[in-house]
Amino acid sequence: MLYANNMSAHFKVSEIGFFSLEQWPITVCAWRGCCIEVFARAEHSVAECLDVLSKAGLSLSKDAQHQGAVARLRALDDCLSRYTFAGHEKKARKRIEDWQKQCESRTFLAHSKLKATKAGVTIEPIKLATKRDVATPPKALTRIGMLEFLAELEQSQLLLHQQLGHIKALAAQAKPIPTS
Repeated sequence: MLYANNMSAHFKVSEIGFFSLEQWPITVCAWRGCCIEVFARAEHSVAECLDVLSKAGLSLSKDAQHQGAVARLRALDDCLSRYTFAGHEKKARKRIEDWQKQCESRTFLAHSKLKATKAGVTIEPIKLATKRDVATPPKALTRIGMLEFLAELEQSQLLLHQQLGHIKALAAQAKPIPTS
């Protein structure tokens, strides 16, 4: 069963047969979709925060309008390093740092080939011709590992979203941090 919340799709694990082999390949695809949805929610939180900061007249780098999510995160982090939001900027920068670590798995997850296995899933990255010629090895996750990955991702996204809510609420009162 699919549930809508804030234009987002959420699955109840108990209803998509997570521990049944009957529809396991479909469940694997649903799991990847859930993970990508969490990344999209975080990108919306960052974009909304940047918009509020811009409307409050705070200086943002050109990366705030960049197409890439990581560039927008950098722009947000840069802004938070130059203004104070009643102390909330420190925690927000930590949440951004934590989320950036999660972003490392987004491309890997989004563009890899997933193979449903009896134990869980194998994620095989696409092979790109690079100068370094370093291949990323496949990654195997058990079913429990898949659930843990999704739960960790959702927790990190939620913490980022909540902290950015504090930043948005204080945007009008933000003050430049004095440079030494």
